[in-house]
Amino acid sequence: MRIGIDIGGTKIAVGLISESGQVTKRRKVKTDAHKGYPGVRDQIRGLVAALLSEAGAGATDVGRIGIACAGQIDHATGKILFSPNLNWTDAPLKHDVEEATGIQTFIENDVNAGTYGEWRFGFHREASNVVGIFIGTGVGGGLILNGRLFRGSHGVGGELGHTTLNPFGYQCRCGNRGCFEAYCGGSYIEERVRQRLMQGYRGKLWDIVEGRAGSVHVGRIEEAYLLGDDLCTEIWGEVVEYLGAGLQSVANLINPDLIIFGGGVVKGTQRLIDEALLVMKRRAMRASIAGLKIERARLGDDATLLGAAFVKDE
Repeated sequence: MRIGIDIGGTKIAVGLISESGQVTKRRKVKTDAHKGYPGVRDQIRGLVAALLSEAGAGATDVGRIGIACAGQIDHATGKILFSPNLNWTDAPLKHDVEEATGIQTFIENDVNAGTYGEWRFGFHREASNVVGIFIGTGVGGGLILNGRLFRGSHGVGGELGHTTLNPFGYQCRCGNRGCFEAYCGGSYIEERVRQRLMQGYRGKLWDIVEGRAGSVHVGRIEEAYLLGDDLCTEIWGEVVEYLGAGLQSVANLINPDLIIFGGGVVKGTQRLIDEALLVMKRRAMRASIAGLKIERARLGDDATLLGAAFVKDE
């Protein structure tokens, strides 16, 4: 068996996985992000122990633990070099989990893992050049090039969310300005709308959220936009244009066979991707998008668990 772990900013998911790719047991808890790296590390140790106990299994029954985490990974050491959403630097996760469990552990970027999981188990390797774009709290990207996961020369390639769309644009948590993520990540979009509500804006969105700025999310912004809310129409138009421009850049640079969209914002909206694709098609060079397939992720949260557990096979 294998264990797959997905560390997110708000939740940690753990799954016990068969060699055929079936998640046989799973657990999920809220991430103790406020406790920093040590607190989350201890959560992972406890979750692995609980999962094995529930399955009546021991460390010798598990061939590998695969952990997916947002950020830049040093694959040689298993350290998380930088995770802006978790605020971790040089976190020795591989060493600490192996020490605690006695099980060989492999660390992978979460969107790399999700893209690989979708490609291998959701789409059955049907395309050779694939871009995974996961839009949730932020924006993550994963690349399959010529049938292999692409990590770059130092293992930190594929950071589509931190490519620059506007050098004078919104501040990103990575420290740069104008990142793809800063324009299209769910938490950034919601914060821009929330600030306007706190400054006194009133419109259809105010009624939708029943006067609670804290309950704003992208799905409600889309709902208000469709009802003609001025603020949400403005914000939605900006997001669609920048998302489309980002996709156009991806298409022109990589010329993929397939783009897979996933993440909470994609699942929580109806028209975002379709409207952004119209912008991409308007901007992109025709040959770059000829034959390009656009699909939504098929495996949900299991994609990242499966990718984390199996990507080392490559």
